[in-house]
Amino acid sequence: IGTLYTQNNQLLSALANLNIFSGVSHPMQIMLSEILTDDNFVYHFLECSREKIRYSYELCTRKLEEMVIPYVVAKAGIFVYADFSSLLPSQTAEGEAQFASLLLDAARIIMTPGMAQHDIKPGFFRICFCFITPDVLEMAMNRLDKIVGKIRRYHWDDLKAETLTDII
Repeated sequence: IGTLYTQNNQLLSALANLNIFSGVSHPMQIMLSEILTDDNFVYHFLECSREKIRYSYELCTRKLEEMVIPYVVAKAGIFVYADFSSLLPSQTAEGEAQFASLLLDAARIIMTPGMAQHDIKPGFFRICFCFITPDVLEMAMNRLDKIVGKIRRYHWDDLKAETLTDII
């Protein structure tokens, strides 16, 4: 069972008839109602979720600080917005796309480019630290650290397939 909360009227309108295909059965509604009225369960579930989110956020930001990558300090949420602009081959949308492709091809890391979020400055990327388990996040951040080190060491002109073989 999933929920969607939005104030986007276009999205609500588009999804208005979707529940025809994904209605929740009466037994599931009763079960969910029982779970949500159990204050003790909800309290512990939310507390555990907050701790997991906090741990993943701290892991992500600690690794960014070690890499000397600036980021926007989060007050809430499940993303970190980080500035990789100093690592782009050019300060353009194409340079941002090239960096994103390198992350995917060499390290199997997917981060949302700022241009996909209508950012006007190339090089910002959104890291979703809650979508994966902490051990996978740590592996991804270690791979990201290696890529950042390679770019700083070899620069874009000297990056070759053989210099990227030890990322994964």
